[in-house]
Amino acid sequence: MKIGNRIWLSNFPVPEYHLAFLIVGLGLHFWPTTAITFGNGWPSIATGALCLLVAAMISLWSVVVFDRDATAQPTILRTGGPYKFSRNPMYLGWSLVLVGTGLIAGSWWLLIVVLPAVFVTQIRVIASEEKFLTERFGDEYAAYRRSVRRWF
Repeated sequence: MKIGNRIWLSNFPVPEYHLAFLIVGLGLHFWPTTAITFGNGWPSIATGALCLLVAAMISLWSVVVFDRDATAQPTILRTGGPYKFSRNPMYLGWSLVLVGTGLIAGSWWLLIVVLPAVFVTQIRVIASEEKFLTERFGDEYAAYRRSVRRWF
């Protein structure tokens, strides 16, 4: 999306594993024979909405920090903004989307699929990203890894 001379959302990746597990969780939730739900009164819905709001804020803040630099081939190591608190704020945001959606829908399945989504993302995506960043930024990334947690 282009606004003025800036292109927004070009650095807004959708982690395919989180999206796949979201689809699986929704399928299991809405399939009549597999649905396992809990009462989703206003505390659950409010907490879920808060999770979605925080997820949106973290994700957009992450995109703004990258500005026009491609997230896939960064030219500098980003350590400011949400990257002060998490080495993977975009994945954290997508995990919160799963949690928030699960709480709003009252779906145990959507809450359960958060764990495999995080695990698969960690093994299949983050490990290779960390290898790439270590090769590209060396000691600077090593120091950053020691000072900032992977997720939160």
